[in-house]
Amino acid sequence: MRKYDYVIFDFDGTVTDTGEGILKSLQYSFEQMGDPVPDLSDLKKFIGPPIHYSFVTFYGVKEEDVGKYIEKYRERYRKIGIYECCLYDGMLDTLKKLKENGVKIGIASSKPISLIYDVMNYLKITELFDAVVGTQFDDSNHSGKKDLVLQSMAELGADDKSRVLMVGDRYFDIDGAAGAGVDSCGVLFGYGNEQEFMEHGATYIVATAQEIVDIAIG
Repeated sequence: MRKYDYVIFDFDGTVTDTGEGILKSLQYSFEQMGDPVPDLSDLKKFIGPPIHYSFVTFYGVKEEDVGKYIEKYRERYRKIGIYECCLYDGMLDTLKKLKENGVKIGIASSKPISLIYDVMNYLKITELFDAVVGTQFDDSNHSGKKDLVLQSMAELGADDKSRVLMVGDRYFDIDGAAGAGVDSCGVLFGYGNEQEFMEHGATYIVATAQEIVDIAIG
């Protein structure tokens, strides 16, 4: 008998390695705004949290200017960055195995939902997901991860929280799962690390996508 009936994934850094497109588009944003351009390695902290939060918290961008930075970021990302991505090793097989074993699969991401679909369509994985939850381009619903997880659960029809697993690569995902009252799994192949997962109480920590299948269905 499988342990979980529903597995909800973060998107960037968990299902797909979209880092190259995101980071280069962030550099483009800073350049276009006339700021010093951060190194790619320093910008990795953007992957996971809402982009609005990251600009303000990590780089001190003023609230009234954030929209301009995001606009420049998306200017490049929608044309070029969106195609600078790939699935993580073993992820396609993992998604297919979960589906084959009757597990419903959802997405709960801080990425705008239209961009999630653009990437999924490009990688030909759209049909594998039963629910896709993201944000809006105008950031009118840049809620915390807890709300995104709860919305994904609602769309999946997941009433029994003990049968839900949230998978992500940053502590925001782990905290979101805890807030929603469900188990969590931190993946080490994304942009997080074991220390942050342990500090935030991840139920599981895995190094490969295959381990997610082992946890969910045994």
